[in-house]
Amino acid sequence: MRARIQFLIGIFAALLLPVTGLAQTDWVAAADVQQRLASGEVVVTIAPVADAGRPRGRVLAAVLIKATPEAIWRVLTDCVQAPLFVPGLKRCRRINGASDGSWEEFEQEVQYSWFLPTLRFVFRAEYERPHRIRFRRVSGDLKEEEGTWALTPTADGSTTLVQYEAYVDPGFWVPQVLVNRSLRKDLPAALSGLRERVTRQ
Repeated sequence: MRARIQFLIGIFAALLLPVTGLAQTDWVAAADVQQRLASGEVVVTIAPVADAGRPRGRVLAAVLIKATPEAIWRVLTDCVQAPLFVPGLKRCRRINGASDGSWEEFEQEVQYSWFLPTLRFVFRAEYERPHRIRFRRVSGDLKEEEGTWALTPTADGSTTLVQYEAYVDPGFWVPQVLVNRSLRKDLPAALSGLRERVTRQ
């Protein structure tokens, strides 16, 4: 497996991001970002890391998918499908959830890199169906992980803007250059995979 430090763990790992820095909707309003999205690109922005001694990933990403938020939601919250489009995700298992469907907890196994052991952790996803998912680490090998997914339909309802925001601190040293490389490579792969899974439905 090629050397990479993968910090997207799909809906689930991957990682609630504190509302600091760029607001989730502000950055995608930029003309260049809109143009890239319209051309089918997965756009990724990596926030600067203040302390180079702590390998952390804080990332924003967006993609347009020709589907309704509900159709995307069904794939995004399906633990069985997650390993099919999330790089490095080996196993996903639902272990708990609210009777009203407002939240679920999942156990996952992720192989971040060939030179690191498989990591196991539990995260909680809180739902505002079909528009927002907030997730955070509950226990396991990662030190900290939190994030959000936002699904916003376009005016005509034919397409949905999918935005992903996440912060991950693995709790162990990794060269920051590898962190950034992974975010720029694996996150687009995951969002492209999500788009493909949704459009197949």
